[in-house]
Amino acid sequence: SRSSRDAHTHAPGGGPPCRGRARMNIHLSEGAGGADGLDGLVGGADGPLVAPEAEHLVEALSRYAVADVGSDKWLTQHGWIERLNMQAHVNAAQMRDEFVMEALVLHDKLPVLIHDLVATELWRARVLPVLRDEAHKRDGVRLYQCCYHEAVVANLLEAVMYHRQACEAAADALVDLADYCQRRLVWLLESARAPADVRAKDAAALREALLGGGAAGEFARQLEAIEMGAALSACSIVRFLIDHADALPAGVLGRLV
Repeated sequence: SRSSRDAHTHAPGGGPPCRGRARMNIHLSEGAGGADGLDGLVGGADGPLVAPEAEHLVEALSRYAVADVGSDKWLTQHGWIERLNMQAHVNAAQMRDEFVMEALVLHDKLPVLIHDLVATELWRARVLPVLRDEAHKRDGVRLYQCCYHEAVVANLLEAVMYHRQACEAAADALVDLADYCQRRLVWLLESARAPADVRAKDAAALREALLGGGAAGEFARQLEAIEMGAALSACSIVRFLIDHADALPAGVLGRLV
C-alpha cells in the first residue's frame, strides 16, 4: 500500500523518513556546464519538474566510467538525477502521475542508474581513500558531491522499485542491484556499535570533542551519514524486490535467498 511504502522510504544522507524532497546538503552551481544543451531545460533545482522536462532529462542519462566520476559532465548528470529524485518523491507523496518512473522504464534507463550506483560505490571504495587526504586542500565540495551521489541514486531507485513494471524493466541489471543491497546491509550490520563515552577526560580531549576532529572529522561524519542513507534505501529496495519476486530473473532470486 502507499502508506506502507511511505513508511519505509528514507531521505539520502541518513535523514528521517520522508516522501518530499530528499535532504540535499550541497547544491550544484549553475555554472557546472551542461551536455547536449539541456542545462537550461529545467528551472531552479528547488522546483518540481513537469513530465516533458523529466522525460528529456531521463533520455539524456548515460553511463559513465569510474574514471569519469567528478568530471564536469558527470556533475551535470548528478544535478539531473537530484531533480528526478526530488520529483519522483513528490509524485509519490502527492499520489500524482509517476512520470519519472514511467520515463525511466520507457527509455530503458534503470540499468543505467544501477550501473551509476555501482560505479559510484566503486569510486568511493577505491578512489576516495587516495583523494581524501587532499580533499580540503583542493575541491572538498566536489568530493562530497561524488560521495553524496550514491545516496541520491539509491534513493531514486528506492522510489521507482516500488513499482512492479520498474523491477521487470531493470531485468538482468537487478543482479547488480541485489549485490549492492547485500553489501549495504552487511555494512549496516557491521556498523552497529555501542555508543562511545563522549565525556572529555582532560583539556586536550575536550578541545578535540569541541572541534570535532576539524575538517577531516566533519568529512568523515558526512560520509558516514551518506552511507547510512544509502543503506536505508537498500533496505527498502530489498523489500520491494521480495514483493515482486515472482517477476524477477532467477539470478536475482538466488541473490535474495
